[in-house]
Amino acid sequence: MDDKHASQPSEGVLRVQRKTIRGLLIGLVATAGAAAVFTALPAWGTHVTPVEAPGNPSCPAGTTTLKVEPVSDGTFTDGTLTVTLDVSGSFFDWTSNIGVDQVIVKGGPRANVYTYVPESTGDTGLSAPINPANGRPYGLSHISFCYDVETPPPTTTTPPPTTTTTSPTPTTTSPTPSSTSTTP
Repeated sequence: MDDKHASQPSEGVLRVQRKTIRGLLIGLVATAGAAAVFTALPAWGTHVTPVEAPGNPSCPAGTTTLKVEPVSDGTFTDGTLTVTLDVSGSFFDWTSNIGVDQVIVKGGPRANVYTYVPESTGDTGLSAPINPANGRPYGLSHISFCYDVETPPPTTTTPPPTTTTTSPTPTTTSPTPSSTSTTP
């Protein structure tokens, strides 16, 4: 073997290197695609954009209010709705046992109103409105959870159809004796 051929890899080695590079590129593209999909998806919550409201807004008519004041980590209930809060500074996450229609977050002179259609059983990253003096959310004054309990539709039970099965009555016939008469 001369020096010219000793420094060049064989055809088999080149094939393996090409397959390895192709596999790495496919893996890289797949990873980048998955990262793009998962970054574009929202967090597990159904976070909605809040609407700012002046003063101290109330829950909509026809809903019940569970008010949490002061705001802190923990579980709060009124016997029907149970809400668990995880508070971190001016932000909080929540989960509940039943659907919530609206969450009103009061802070400063205004409130953020988060409306969920359909109802939600949790969300992340909620806060009071932004304080224009410092560009950060106001402190959490109180949180109102607005919910309604849907009455289940009336259930009607229809009895299953009755079927009558009749069996044929067996009939038996006995042979009639034949009479023959003979006349003498």
